[in-house]
Amino acid sequence: MLDIQTGAQAPPHPTPPIEFVTIQLMPVVQGGVSVSLKSTIFDETDLDLIDQDIAHERVTTIDELVGLIRAHVRIGCQPSVSPASLG
Repeated sequence: MLDIQTGAQAPPHPTPPIEFVTIQLMPVVQGGVSVSLKSTIFDETDLDLIDQDIAHERVTTIDELVGLIRAHVRIGCQPSVSPASLG
């Protein structure tokens, strides 16, 4: 599972932190859409960006697409902003 921590210090982890996630959509002749989820990390040793496949599936509805993203990409809770702190 991919875990993106936002607004908080990430705990030590054996793999480098995720830089960003790419979602690629491609229509399929038989119907539906092919979805590819990839993460990109920065390799501090080789000073290079590395892509890693997260998931590759065929979906037929937006709900299935959102479900696929929810199953494989989790974005950490962001601290809530109170209206008083904005003014």
